[in-house]
Amino acid sequence: MNIKALSGDDRLLAIHISDLVKLSQKRCAPCFTDFLNEMQTAIAVEVMEQECFGDYMFWGGYENADRVMLCVYPPYMCPEKEEFPFECLNLKYPSSRQLSHRDFLGSLMSLGLKREVVGDIVVDRGLTSFFVKSELSAYVKAQITKIGRVGVSFAEERVDFDKISRQYEQRICTVSSLRLDSVISAAANLSRGKSKQLIQSGLAAKNFKVIYDPDCKLQDGDKISIRGYGKFVLNFDGSVSKKGKYRIIVNKLK
Repeated sequence: MNIKALSGDDRLLAIHISDLVKLSQKRCAPCFTDFLNEMQTAIAVEVMEQECFGDYMFWGGYENADRVMLCVYPPYMCPEKEEFPFECLNLKYPSSRQLSHRDFLGSLMSLGLKREVVGDIVVDRGLTSFFVKSELSAYVKAQITKIGRVGVSFAEERVDFDKISRQYEQRICTVSSLRLDSVISAAANLSRGKSKQLIQSGLAAKNFKVIYDPDCKLQDGDKISIRGYGKFVLNFDGSVSKKGKYRIIVNKLK
């Protein structure tokens, strides 16, 4: 990846990651980013590969978290997950009241927080767990008493992340091939040309790695992130129609 070819926030992020690697080596200590989304994670991985640097770890508080922090560290040191500078806060409220991810995010943003200091927000019935940078934990606890019009209270109990099922919007499609541009076109309801343009502009990632090749072949279970269009998981059981079309299921994360 050519950092100079990136633009805007993507370029700033790539430079920041590169600087963190140097800073970690200079200080002989681990260095952490803010929370990264999937596309930012993919850019960070590319920077690491370009720097030939392998001493790093991503962690978001639980396995398969969408938003994670990056830790880069000296080769003789491997930080524990507990050392990541964020906390899990848990809010309880009547299970009869339905609150959404958007409700919680809106309340946090209304406190003047930036999105990059907040990790995943996992909503269960009557209980929601979310991650926030440690330095802001006390402030958040002091400010939040309601989400919307629903009274909430902080608790020790947290969501069982292993049992929470992700909510997906399922779409059944037929595509001419399992090429990245073909699948993105079907998943995001875009023209093949637009899909190809997005990929070549570095706006698509497969399994947390930016892909620039529209011809890249996909497999069952691959995770696809498309800047501006969301995150998808591809399911393909090998079904092919008489006309040679592939029958796929695309699950879009809500």
